[in-house]
Amino acid sequence: MNEKNQLVSLIVPVYNARDYLDTCVDSLLHQTHADIQVILVDDGSTDGSADLCDAWADKDARVMVIHRANSGVSAARNAGLDAADGDWLEFVDADDWLEEETVEELLELVHDRHAQMAIFNYRSVPADATPSAVHAQEPDYRIPSGVLSRKDALDCILAYSGVKGYVWNKFFSRALIERENLRFDSRISMCEDLLFDVEYASLSAVTVSTDRCLYNYRNNPNSTSHKVDLESVATCLEAHEHMMTIVPKESRSSVLASYAILAEELLLRTYAINDPSHRDEYRKILCKYWWHALKRLHSPRYWIRILGGTFCPSLFYPIWNRVKGKIS
Repeated sequence: MNEKNQLVSLIVPVYNARDYLDTCVDSLLHQTHADIQVILVDDGSTDGSADLCDAWADKDARVMVIHRANSGVSAARNAGLDAADGDWLEFVDADDWLEEETVEELLELVHDRHAQMAIFNYRSVPADATPSAVHAQEPDYRIPSGVLSRKDALDCILAYSGVKGYVWNKFFSRALIERENLRFDSRISMCEDLLFDVEYASLSAVTVSTDRCLYNYRNNPNSTSHKVDLESVATCLEAHEHMMTIVPKESRSSVLASYAILAEELLLRTYAINDPSHRDEYRKILCKYWWHALKRLHSPRYWIRILGGTFCPSLFYPIWNRVKGKIS
């Protein structure tokens, strides 16, 4: 089928995003590829976002609204997946927006390379940014363009910087998702998008990437992605344990590196806030997999942290936190 005739479903979980929702939806409805389905999943918003969703559906027949009790972003995305009719899927956070040519370029990319997944670049913008103000802003990182092996795709997704495990800078085939019955694990409240990406990329026969900056990620301190608690952290550790069972053998080291880096960040935090709970658990993970992390980090700053956290955390972290405090 010609890409010009393909339907693309854009799934937007919405929770108390009133200040940003209009910018987001406007960017979706003004795509240069007009054959789209916009699915707004209102996840029990209490700030008037639900009414805004309904207003957009009244304006444009391409908009579908699903109202549901608050169940979290994974359940909201799954509701969108269940309702999607598109040949291709893109997830968009309600406080972000797309470039107007995003869908068109991604369709051309996957069709030209006969791919089942596309990875693309993005820019991070301030919470109060507007599309006109940041249009020419460069992305934070450069990513390779071209066809990726399965190992290279997983390495990109699991890397500490760059592409990372976000779902909003990926383009997915709905046929593959439905064939494999892929859904977000609603029990995982942190790293749920990384787990989904890893499951999908492990199954994708051909993955393609582009350095084109097609997504604008708003650094919003009030978004759910910035809210962390111990229960969420535990589910992130669980997600990494599950990933080790599903990736090909040649990609396990990348998962272990991500696992060790996460454990080190959590271990550092226990010293920064003087909370020893779970400290032994985090250090045990770090001590087991530190070498995998060291091989994949290219910054001496992080090498020092990994080594200090592995071999002498009680001495290293208090000094590190004092120096960091003086610098900041």
